[in-house]
Amino acid sequence: MLRALKWQEDLVLSIKVEDGVFAIAQMRNNYLLEVFDVFRAEDNWEGVDLNRLDVLFTIFVSVKNIKGVFSRLTTEAEIIPNQRPVEKRMLSAIFGAPGNTGARLIELSDDYSNIGAETLKDSLSQKDDLDLIYRYELCGMVGDPEKILSRLKKYRETGVNWDPSKEFLFPGIQLPSR
Repeated sequence: MLRALKWQEDLVLSIKVEDGVFAIAQMRNNYLLEVFDVFRAEDNWEGVDLNRLDVLFTIFVSVKNIKGVFSRLTTEAEIIPNQRPVEKRMLSAIFGAPGNTGARLIELSDDYSNIGAETLKDSLSQKDDLDLIYRYELCGMVGDPEKILSRLKKYRETGVNWDPSKEFLFPGIQLPSR
């Protein structure tokens, strides 16, 4: 476990999901963390090229609060960082009275912020926009390390990549299939 950690774009870190299970993540622009679809039994990432792996999810994080999920920093000698463009489309939550919640699809600003983001589609519905709800991440800040770990564990066990926070915004939503 890392004791101290400062944000550094393109820094690649190993995540200890649980005993004997490790995943990999990369810090990107403006506190966006990319988590990749790769798991290892040992904390060894020798020869991994992140440009060739699928990004499982990209979320805004509070590094101060989640630093405990990381087991160590990787080195440039063992891993090639992802250089592909960062996903800029995200879901922006709409909070209203009970039963009046949802999200809009936005494109983050050039600074990778939801401030000044362009709205691509307002008021997504489960009926018409389920594919967008499944595909894109919420743009809120994740500060609870257990949310990241439980999501990774569930994905490993079921093959379903899902942020349960979406269930609050879209009550009764069906979980995506594999």
